[in-house]
Amino acid sequence: MGYPIQITQGTSKILMAYGFSNAGRTVHLDEVDAPGIDSWMGHSVGRWDGDTLVVEVSELIDQTWLDRSGNFHSGGMTVTERYTPITPYHIEYEATITDPDVFTEPWTIALPLYKRMEEHAQVLEYRCVEMVEELIYGHLRKEQLVSHWEGDYGRRGGTLIIDVRREPTSEPDL
Repeated sequence: MGYPIQITQGTSKILMAYGFSNAGRTVHLDEVDAPGIDSWMGHSVGRWDGDTLVVEVSELIDQTWLDRSGNFHSGGMTVTERYTPITPYHIEYEATITDPDVFTEPWTIALPLYKRMEEHAQVLEYRCVEMVEELIYGHLRKEQLVSHWEGDYGRRGGTLIIDVRREPTSEPDL
């Protein structure tokens, strides 16, 4: 995802704080037993291979998608990440996905990560709010994606029901 990450390195842990959904994860550089329960960010164990941080991620919950198209994975998926500095301002990120229950062979993605250069840059909170994409970008679709939505917010929040109808604006486009 294109949201900022703040990476903080200690002697035995690396903390990655994500702006998206206020998420964070710990990469253990020391020996730590896996918690034995799957989670959204999984269990991350890192080691150094020269200047490259290699992170093995396991125990990932199977309820996530790999992309917005709905490409899924099983609970047995593992990810091997490689973070390699290529300049003082760039890291080459590589992730190899292994999931024999879904894919016939492991596959790899790679992309550069860019350091923010402005003074006092910080990761700001970005909450994942249901329906916000439809509200902001829905008018750009050829066909309306959502016309009715219901969300259960539990005993205190109850059920929120939204019926969506788009109408053309009365003001001309600029």
